[in-house]
Amino acid sequence: MFENSIGELRGAGAEIIDPIIIPGLADLLAMRANDPDESAESYKNYIADVPNAPFKTNEEIQASPLFAETTHGVRRRWGNNHSQEAHHEYLKARELLMTRFLAVMADHNLDAIVHKAVEHTPTLIKDGVNPPITDQQGAPHINTFLIFVPSVVVPAGFTSDDRPAGITFLGRPYDDANMLKLAYAYEQATNHRRAPASTP
Repeated sequence: MFENSIGELRGAGAEIIDPIIIPGLADLLAMRANDPDESAESYKNYIADVPNAPFKTNEEIQASPLFAETTHGVRRRWGNNHSQEAHHEYLKARELLMTRFLAVMADHNLDAIVHKAVEHTPTLIKDGVNPPITDQQGAPHINTFLIFVPSVVVPAGFTSDDRPAGITFLGRPYDDANMLKLAYAYEQATNHRRAPASTP
């Protein structure tokens, strides 16, 4: 399906550079690590101005029976208490990846990088919330690894078994407006969005 999307972009007038390579992408993404102290402090600061907040700390959230009902990905991320050293290495990897990402965009004079929204057949909700967890397998997640980098996912059609697929427009830091323009232009040129039958 992704190749069809590339063809649609080309047909709509986009100049396509394919493939592009960001050196060390997979290895750098694998270095993601959180700092539990920083996360806890960030949440406290965020929730401080929320009146009648049901949870005041990360610990309260994780102690709630409701936490067990959240998605597997959330529970996994919140449960990964990495060392400060690992978090420091992640911050260095993030800066290196940003440098390489921007260099590739500059070298090829790119307005956006377009990639698959996920790199597997879209997961049914029942398969994404129950073991064995199959949600978001292979998703690049470059947009959540880097900071200030805008990405927009738009419909790209349906698989042979009628599951919706999407493509992502990923841009330079703070280039949100252009990503919205490009994504909107693709959406209007292809008209892939189909309202679900369950939501008339």
